[in-house]
Amino acid sequence: MQPSVSKGSEKREVPVCEWGVRLVLWVYAHLGRRVAVWLVGGIMLCAYPFLRKARRASRLYQQRWREHTGRPCCSGFAHLYTFACTMADRLACRDHLFGMDKVEVRTRAEYEELCARYRRHEGVFCIASHLGCFDMLRVLFEDPAQGQGGEIHVFMDTAATVQFARMQSRYASRSDLFVHSVEELGLALSMEMAQKLDEGAIVVMAGDRVWRAGAKANIRVPFLGCEADFPRGCFKWAAALQCPVYTFCLTEQGAHYDLRVRCLSADGTAPAQSLAEAYVRTLEEWCVMYPQNWFNFYPFWGE
Repeated sequence: MQPSVSKGSEKREVPVCEWGVRLVLWVYAHLGRRVAVWLVGGIMLCAYPFLRKARRASRLYQQRWREHTGRPCCSGFAHLYTFACTMADRLACRDHLFGMDKVEVRTRAEYEELCARYRRHEGVFCIASHLGCFDMLRVLFEDPAQGQGGEIHVFMDTAATVQFARMQSRYASRSDLFVHSVEELGLALSMEMAQKLDEGAIVVMAGDRVWRAGAKANIRVPFLGCEADFPRGCFKWAAALQCPVYTFCLTEQGAHYDLRVRCLSADGTAPAQSLAEAYVRTLEEWCVMYPQNWFNFYPFWGE
């Protein structure tokens, strides 16, 4: 239950403790969230000295955040502790122990617009991020009030998170949620996804995790006052599919989560560069609001 660390094409995964996952789930189910977050706090306290790469990446992020805002940021331990609490809620969400009653919607109009598209089986491309937990989107789409929608297809770098992807599959609660590797992206899969979008599927891809190194593979955009790489393929694919494009974040705020939704392209005609710039501006705005919730624990701006 720890973050993966990646840099360009070099990716390493921190091992996921299976017995720890089961223990947290049992405590969450039988003793409640408060005891579960105390438990993950204790686990993080013991693990914190050994998470050198994550701590170093967190310090760099805090430095960029402070320089950009001129305000003090969260501590490194608070940053990783928030991540651990979010992971506990993420597992609880899959076990139906966490629902929309614990979510406060902060962008009501765009949230309802996205829900309406979902109910009408209109295909939507969602560019997620590591701000909060994009996998908990299932809280929204499993809400009985939203009715029955289409399939959800999540693209992620499974090569960098083999154990985490395996755990995700094991604890998944939806039979219509499909996880793909970004390495699978090609003409055949693009055609299949275009068909799925026509049938009302939701396609989810993270826009703030580079898949491979190189200028051709990435777009450089200013983020928190310093240029950083973002995956070009994500925005090119979103533009090529010509469907509505959204981004969102679900961020831990203690006893509840804040949900924010923003439409980046209502008609799907925005070019890739415009989508990337709008996405990064939104991510930066939300990172300023929720500094403890950006869980990209690798050297995002380089060493």
